[in-house]
Amino acid sequence: MASTDAPIPILALPGGSILQFFVMTIPLFGVYCYFLYLAVTRPDIADPENEKFYEPRIRLTDILYVYLTTWVLYATLTIYMLWFVSKRRRLSKRYEKEGIVILGDVLYDDENHYGPCEWIANYIFRTNDYGYVVYDLEKVASHPACDYKGKLEETVRKKARVYYRYPRERVSILVIPKYPYSGQPKIDLEADWASFSETYVVSEGYNEAADNNRASIQKVMSRDRSLGIILICLGWLAFLLFASVFVCLQIDAISDVYDDESSYWAWFIFTIVMAGVTPVVAIFGNLIRWKIYERWILKSGKKGSFDESHGSGSPRKARRGRSSSRDKKAASQTKTIEEDAYIQMT
Repeated sequence: MASTDAPIPILALPGGSILQFFVMTIPLFGVYCYFLYLAVTRPDIADPENEKFYEPRIRLTDILYVYLTTWVLYATLTIYMLWFVSKRRRLSKRYEKEGIVILGDVLYDDENHYGPCEWIANYIFRTNDYGYVVYDLEKVASHPACDYKGKLEETVRKKARVYYRYPRERVSILVIPKYPYSGQPKIDLEADWASFSETYVVSEGYNEAADNNRASIQKVMSRDRSLGIILICLGWLAFLLFASVFVCLQIDAISDVYDDESSYWAWFIFTIVMAGVTPVVAIFGNLIRWKIYERWILKSGKKGSFDESHGSGSPRKARRGRSSSRDKKAASQTKTIEEDAYIQMT
């Protein structure tokens, strides 16, 4: 069973992770510099009389393929950080400006469903970062801020990003009035806002509800580290652009000597990737990804009766593993805090 004492995950990068990301790219940068060295020295051995001419070699065209493929990947990541992340943050902040508060439940199951592949599921695909929110659509429809033509009935259950990994009952759920299926746990949204804000902090009560033995939301989540990642990506893009152009020029110099190197083909591939593949993958790929994400946040969810939405009828039973006393205490504190906040707002 997965431990409930794991540090609370955050969407923004934790302290030190920019350095980690930079260090992780150093070995790759070293390999690419070696490729660049091969391109620099290739014209010197492009002579049948040179003893190294007949030795096994890496084609410069293959090196160009590697550079251009990496260029597309970093361009996609850069657009993601500059555009997608910005759009996601604005969508998240809409809940703070436009959201209405209703009471609902949060379901979370920390049992290991993946066996020996649990580490891959949790740390690569981040499956343990998600739970389910369950709330009554009639409560949404009856709120003064909502004006729906059709009648909203039953409950809705939808998958949501959670920062607090335990089940909760009768907690505040924020819903954007225009989208009745947009419910998100208020306490988790506040943690999200803190993750990309220099000034926003969650209230003391929420820190206590999260348990003092876990990460401190106020200290860990109040830093925006996207800029560092963007600068690293831009540095890589500059290097890859220079390296790709240089390799093409080197292919020009040796294309008459090697039959498997073509100057025309090198410049053709370079142009196609820069003018065609990169915009399609980096821009339209992120656009499609954003549309999928936006629909998931605002419009996804499954309607059903109360028992159907809760499975066994109780969010605590949905978590098959035994709840620790720490989680029960945290859930109780959260429930009290959320109820007080709800009474004040209504």
